[in-house]
Amino acid sequence: MTIGNETVFVIIPARYGSKRLPGKPLISLMGKPLILHVLERAKEIQGVNRVIVATDDERIMQAVEQAGEEAVMTPESLVSGSDRVGWVVKNQKCDIVVNLQGDEPLIDALAVQQAIHTVKSDRNLQVATLGYPLTKKKAWQDPNVVKVITDEFQNALYFSRQPIPFFRDDKFQPLPGLFQHLGVYVFRREFLLQYLNWEKSYLEEVEKLEQLRIMSKGYKIRVVPTQSPSFGVDTPDDLVKVEEMLKQKGWKVE
Repeated sequence: MTIGNETVFVIIPARYGSKRLPGKPLISLMGKPLILHVLERAKEIQGVNRVIVATDDERIMQAVEQAGEEAVMTPESLVSGSDRVGWVVKNQKCDIVVNLQGDEPLIDALAVQQAIHTVKSDRNLQVATLGYPLTKKKAWQDPNVVKVITDEFQNALYFSRQPIPFFRDDKFQPLPGLFQHLGVYVFRREFLLQYLNWEKSYLEEVEKLEQLRIMSKGYKIRVVPTQSPSFGVDTPDDLVKVEEMLKQKGWKVE
């Protein structure tokens, strides 16, 4: 099935060697490996032609294939999820590529679908991502939360782990264009491959946020709002929190 006449691939990068949670994609969440939960969310996105896990580890590949899904081995030397995604699609024929993080089992499939439609409907737009309205001062101050502020057309003005914007009167308040960034990217394939060949920008180097490489070149990143929060699993506490949220959504322990 295609969205319009353009083919869409979802690639899920899944690296074994997490510093805080080694073997993270295989950690059991409600009786099932984390990566399989993410795969289920990906399969819920309408109009997608293929869903592929891009991994550097045979154990992850085996778990995915035993579940009847598709996985590809990628070189261990690849430094980022985007590099892993690009490695997979460089020899594939597709038009739109979704980079879906392998540690976010709560991602909203409908929001990703909307981001795909956003890219598809604007031929001049090369990349879109998701944002959840940032309404709490604690999250705004948290360096683990990536913030994004947008213009009136929902294009990103800047991403940072620091609190942005700066409230000169020291009174934080929610703003229409202030979001918590969710790590999903929808690329036009040719742009993704071009972007991966660029040198890192100085902003990317200091913030450690690779999307700033795109903005430093003058390209727009459209931020598609979602009302469904998503959390990456980085710590044991995150596992507990995400499992509870999955239960609230009606998922059952296997």
